[in-house]
Amino acid sequence: MRLKTTMLLAGLTMATAMPAYAGSEIKTLIDMLHANGTVSDAQYQRLMAELNQNQQQAAEEKAVVEKKLAEAVKPPEVSVSTNGGLKVKTRDGKFETRLGGRVQADAAAYGGDPEMGDGTEIRRARLYLQGRMYYDWGYKLQYDFVDDGASGIKDAYLSYNGFDNLEIKAGNFKDPFSLQEQTSSKFVTFTERALPSAFAAGRHIGVMATAQHQHWTLAGGLFGDTVSSEGGADDEGWGAGSRVTWAPINNKTAVVHLGLGLNYRETGGIDSARFRQQPETHIAGINILDTGTIATVNDFFKTGAEIATVQGPFSAQAEYITTSVKRDSGSDLDFDGWYAQAGYFLTGESRNYKNGKFGGITPKANVGEGGIGAWELALRYSTVDLNDADIDGGEADSMTLGLNWYPTPTLRFTANYVDLLDVDGGAYDGEEPSVFQLRSQWAF
Repeated sequence: MRLKTTMLLAGLTMATAMPAYAGSEIKTLIDMLHANGTVSDAQYQRLMAELNQNQQQAAEEKAVVEKKLAEAVKPPEVSVSTNGGLKVKTRDGKFETRLGGRVQADAAAYGGDPEMGDGTEIRRARLYLQGRMYYDWGYKLQYDFVDDGASGIKDAYLSYNGFDNLEIKAGNFKDPFSLQEQTSSKFVTFTERALPSAFAAGRHIGVMATAQHQHWTLAGGLFGDTVSSEGGADDEGWGAGSRVTWAPINNKTAVVHLGLGLNYRETGGIDSARFRQQPETHIAGINILDTGTIATVNDFFKTGAEIATVQGPFSAQAEYITTSVKRDSGSDLDFDGWYAQAGYFLTGESRNYKNGKFGGITPKANVGEGGIGAWELALRYSTVDLNDADIDGGEADSMTLGLNWYPTPTLRFTANYVDLLDVDGGAYDGEEPSVFQLRSQWAF
């Protein structure tokens, strides 16, 4: 009997040392042996202590294994994406940084008068760093290596997005004015913007608030001078601008857009203004229209009206801009201009629209993935008048025919034929130049 008991106790001891058998079944067996007297009180206490110790050790080992397994399968704290540009983002969304840019290479051949030299150029070569920090703070720094020094700084600002659908921005950025100016040069339909860009508000250092909703936007800001302005004894100029847009229809393939922009500029110590425009080309560097420096200008005020639509593969937009110039001596001046354009995607894409401006094109089928990319035909008429009172800046009308090919969302090739129908007044009175120009673009 003693031998059987000893062997039973040895077997129970070995069982309690094995995690696979440590559990309620072992405890039940020990309780039964203790109850029928096979196991003494002392032996019962020792077996129960060993069982508890074994179970605790097994639980600790399991926790260690589970922890190591969780760490092995845990996703990284930072995600990296190379879709278009380089984007780095923390998993919690607290920080995000994106590196992007664009390179536009142009070639142009000119005909008619005045004589303009054929040639090539890198129109833009920009890099930007844009992102978010601590959830609600944004930033962007963009530099164009084609320009020199401070003039190469394009966007350079901080923003706060902690309010619903409201952004507050401080730094250097575009005044809120004109649909074609608010649409990035990457996404405008033609190689150059229409003739009324003579009245572009440009970029200034300032602060602006923008409310953005699906069917409307509202922006307003106060601005100082440009980043390239030089200091001196005279005060810098300052300005204010606002733009409101309304899109009663706004979905993926159908858009109706209406907009109104107001822009005021006080000239400060410069006390002058100048408006000029090239013939929708840039390589030759000739201003076909030019008021020259208008002296004793106290301020000027611009008003712009916008209309646009997207109906499937068809799109159209038009703007009218007027500029009133107030002089301290001589009569006040009024200049104006307008354009209308239309485009059609032969491959069925639709022009993208968001927050009161147009964005990039995503082909239905990329080249290299079994498709031919997106193909678009476009036509534009534009006019601008810089003649008034004693100012003979010239008036011109222009017709532009364009063909765009988007092999992928990041690549674009453009061909434009520009015909200046008539130049009335100014240094090139009666001249009718024509331009054929090409562009290759990589934007990421």
